[in-house]
Amino acid sequence: MEIVKTGELLESQIIEDARARARRLLEAADDECKAIHAEGEARLQEEVRLADRAQEARRATLRRELDASLPLDFRRTRLAFLQESVEKGLAAYFALLSPEDLARVIGRQLSRGAAAFAGKRIVLRYAGMDPARARRAAAESLPDASVEAVSEMTPQEAEAAGKGLIVECSDGSRRCRATIGEITINLLEEHREELVTALYGKDTQA
Repeated sequence: MEIVKTGELLESQIIEDARARARRLLEAADDECKAIHAEGEARLQEEVRLADRAQEARRATLRRELDASLPLDFRRTRLAFLQESVEKGLAAYFALLSPEDLARVIGRQLSRGAAAFAGKRIVLRYAGMDPARARRAAAESLPDASVEAVSEMTPQEAEAAGKGLIVECSDGSRRCRATIGEITINLLEEHREELVTALYGKDTQA
């Protein structure tokens, strides 16, 4: 009777060991499958990224080849059209600004020259804004300067410069144009590509 029980225990132990080994094999196989899947996903993403990069490079090459093949007069006309479109877009944007927003835009432009006017006496000439707002914009953006006088631009100055401020030292040694006209010029010089892309998409170059 004891022999039978011992045999049963041995058989049960063998079965349990086999099950444990089978579980370990299944777990190892599952881990390996997950690793293979992750590696495949990584490779796929890398291939997609490389394909996108190659496509973008090809498009850039085609754009350069197309531009090189176009007649010079056509390229000049195209650039003039893009320039005019961007200028009109900026003009429309600035025209819709509230007096408060206009003052903030002018103030940011003024602040770029704050160091140059530190400790100086200045005079302001304004257009498209009231004198109190003009004085406040200068005081906030040029805190170390002292405003001596505020006057309105002449019609000729206002037409050329647009809304904004012209700040000048009392002795005439320094001048800063914080006007829509000057801001437009700066934007075209510094951000022409971004502005064209915003209007016509990334495949258009100025």
